Amino acid sequence: MKITGVDHVTVNCTDTEKAFDFYENILELKKLETVDLGDHVLYYYALPGVRLELIGYKNPQREWKTGNTDVGIYRHMALVTDDLDGLYGRCKQAGVKINLAPEYIQGIKKRVMLIVDPSGVEIEIIQV
Repeated sequence: MKITGVDHVTVNCTDTEKAFDFYENILELKKLETVDLGDHVLYYYALPGVRLELIGYKNPQREWKTGNTDVGIYRHMALVTDDLDGLYGRCKQAGVKINLAPEYIQGIKKRVMLIVDPSGVEIEIIQV
């Protein structure tokens, strides 16, 4: 047995409308299909070679807040862009929370920034 790929990455949304706006208008991801599973709805977006799955729950759920250095939790997903400065500008203009402005990280020899989606999920953006 071996792992042959990644099917999707999931975000439980606190506000699906804000999430749609963020992923469609800020990150410019293409919305794919929507699947209603009764108590929650799956909204799929295209990422290169994988899908992003946003979950909207029909009934209120408990909301968790975690910090960047909390251990034992999922930390972030990392996406790649060819225009880090352009995306940074869009994020600033839209009021997206920015944890790290574009910066060259010597240890990984890449230019990156850290942003936060409307549900509090941190996303690393890496310049190629």
